Amino acid sequence: MFKKKIMIVMLFTAAIALIDSLYLLYIHYYPLIPDQALYALCSSGNVFDCNTVNTSAYSVLFGLPLSAWGVAFYLIFIFLVLYNTKHHEHTISDFIILWSAIFAVLLSCVLGFISFVTIKKFCSFCMVLWACNIVLLICVLLQIRHMYNGILKGINIIHDFDVMQIMKNRSVQKFFFITLIIACISLGIGYGLHAGLQYTYTKKEEQRHAKLTEEFKKEYDTYKKITIAVDNIKPVVGKKENPVHIVVFFDFNCGACHRAIIMLHELALKYPETIALYLRHFPLDGQCNRFIKSKHDGSSCIASAIAYSLYGSGSYHDYIMELMSHQGKVDTEVIQSVVDRLKYNYYQLSQKAKTKEIINYLQEDIALGETLGVYATPTIIINNTMLKPGIPPAYIMEMAIKIEMEKSNSKLQLTDYTNSL
Repeated sequence: MFKKKIMIVMLFTAAIALIDSLYLLYIHYYPLIPDQALYALCSSGNVFDCNTVNTSAYSVLFGLPLSAWGVAFYLIFIFLVLYNTKHHEHTISDFIILWSAIFAVLLSCVLGFISFVTIKKFCSFCMVLWACNIVLLICVLLQIRHMYNGILKGINIIHDFDVMQIMKNRSVQKFFFITLIIACISLGIGYGLHAGLQYTYTKKEEQRHAKLTEEFKKEYDTYKKITIAVDNIKPVVGKKENPVHIVVFFDFNCGACHRAIIMLHELALKYPETIALYLRHFPLDGQCNRFIKSKHDGSSCIASAIAYSLYGSGSYHDYIMELMSHQGKVDTEVIQSVVDRLKYNYYQLSQKAKTKEIINYLQEDIALGETLGVYATPTIIINNTMLKPGIPPAYIMEMAIKIEMEKSNSKLQLTDYTNSL
């Protein structure tokens, strides 16, 4: 009677763990959102966050989510419990069940440590699994104590076997054969669920992206169209012959410009044969920009003038990206430290920055910005389309780039067709 009760508890606990694993596998691909019923259980305060834990780098092992491995494990464990109850012909089955339960608890400890130390977040549904694993181990130990009249005695007995000898036993051979088949089926189910969810997630993401692209195309067509030449300026990143030209009017002391240029720089490196990134200086300081009423300390003007003093050299790119990566105000001290790191003489560059040639370069950018209606930074222009001032998300920029690529391909096909006539 006691053995039957223990078996029922183990099966019930393993079934809870199986359902929990299935749910964790689902939210691995479809994270919980605030209006879902179980969101409150998953995200509570600063400690519990199932989405963060369940989609972290530690949630996948050998290409499969841990929850998929969990599904396979608990299916196998349920089989072992049922088989051991009806066909207890050798202690090897007790040995496998015991070490399966121990493995589950040890893995729970490792995952708990990772959650506490590395991720610094906990998943409430993962903690349910850990609790189930502990209950399963306790049940296994209680069953061993009942069957062998003591836990330590039972552990010694089930470890006392000769591998070569038991493999000659037909019932043991049958047990291993059936267990292997069940293990393969369980892993197949775990992988199949993972593959199915991954496929549906990918399809939904493609549909969502297609819808976003379609909506953005309509909005993109309404943006201001302008004509801007880039013949007299070199791209900071990319080649001049690339089909997509991105021009950015920026200020060195505009925090949004820092983030926008870093993001556009990464996109230009990502698409080296597509994007040419150009920078136009537009300091929002009346000290050098006659279209700006308010005057500041002139540091943005100095930063742009020094940049043009380096224009044409490889250091122009490095100078700009170093200042764009700086967190905080770009003042003369920061400018000088960057110039020193690039192994230039700051005094000589600052003197060159005051020459008529450099001042004209800067004023040409400012005048061009005023002509085009630039009133804030960053202002981004993709080919002949001016985006709204500010930082568009990277995916929006990528959609805009793809739209311009489609236009370029259409023009190229039309040119080829015309030439063939």
